[in-house]
Amino acid sequence: MTVEPDWPGTARRRTAAVAALKPFAEPPEKPPDEERHFSDPQSPLSSPPPNQPPAGLVRGRRSAAVLKEENVDQQLPAGDGWQRWARTLTAGLWKPAAGKDELERRNDISTIQRVFPRPMTVFVTQPLGGAGKTMVSVGIGSTFGIHSTLDTLVWDNNETMGSLGIRTNSNGSRTTVCDLLEELPNLQAEHTRKGDLSFYTRHQGNNRFAALISDEDPERMKMIGNTEFNAIRTVVERFYNIVVVDSGNNTRAANWLACLDETDQLVIPVTLKQNSVASMLRMIEQLESMSDLEGTPRYEELCRRAVIVITPGSQRTQADAKERRRLRDLVAEAVGDRGHLLDIPFDPALDTGAIIDWQLVSDETRRAFERVCARIAEGLYAWALDEKKNPALKGTQG
Repeated sequence: MTVEPDWPGTARRRTAAVAALKPFAEPPEKPPDEERHFSDPQSPLSSPPPNQPPAGLVRGRRSAAVLKEENVDQQLPAGDGWQRWARTLTAGLWKPAAGKDELERRNDISTIQRVFPRPMTVFVTQPLGGAGKTMVSVGIGSTFGIHSTLDTLVWDNNETMGSLGIRTNSNGSRTTVCDLLEELPNLQAEHTRKGDLSFYTRHQGNNRFAALISDEDPERMKMIGNTEFNAIRTVVERFYNIVVVDSGNNTRAANWLACLDETDQLVIPVTLKQNSVASMLRMIEQLESMSDLEGTPRYEELCRRAVIVITPGSQRTQADAKERRRLRDLVAEAVGDRGHLLDIPFDPALDTGAIIDWQLVSDETRRAFERVCARIAEGLYAWALDEKKNPALKGTQG
């Protein structure tokens, strides 16, 4: 006969065995030393009193002080400049640190790679045609697409016939935003996949963004008003983190105003010519007046935080140096302390009027757009945080 050792829980197993032989007997009582009631304050199953942390909650933060934040960009070997050549020629025996310019570039790229708390909209706008809106939109889309892991869409929101379809690769596609609008009831369903929407966009290959093209028929584009713009925006934001909107020239058009109401960052291209600068300043005055009339700081605040991109324009019709300095001072005054004023160099690859392929632009141009996009990313992140503190900054759909 085997005697079961008197281990903890043995008595409970014996009682359970007897109960199994007597199915109609009263259930055995739990041993007093193992019984716990939910009302017992010492029980781990009991609920803590209101406003009291659960027992055993780790509240200390001293362990975090052991760790330190390290900047990996400063530790990586130099990949540019004379520092790179020195490391290569000495077979790594001499490893000079990366130079100031390379560190600034790494920092800008790191800023571009920031993740935002929701899908963000960048509005590239200027009432005057020929100021470089489409070129700047493609540059922003390419830079975010190449350096960031976020899905990026460039949307031609021209109320007539925009030029994004001319400056980007069609890859055999003939679909436009009007085709997407007609299919919108099906795309609004819960089961819609990104592939369903992508059919109506044009992917730009190694430029790493998608383009949503305006229709070649101005009459069809008239279908897109406030309601239609917001319906399209709601669908595309399900699959794209950054939407760069290339606007038309009419600041009173319904689709222009609809985008203004939803944008998180204003980008204004301008050439240093009187008509371009005057057009930019008139638009800013319009937005400031809209803030006054509607009693909201939103439009005026967008102007104060705007990123102004000075584009080279045509090399044949540039103003003289003195006039350019005067106009630049006027633009800088309009930007103020919180905005940004950045230059884009002349680049033959951007001046052909044909398809823009980011693989063909110079490194100087790439670097200029990295600066632009880093300032845009900073602005988007700051706007997302500030609108939580000040609901008046939110768009109509916010």
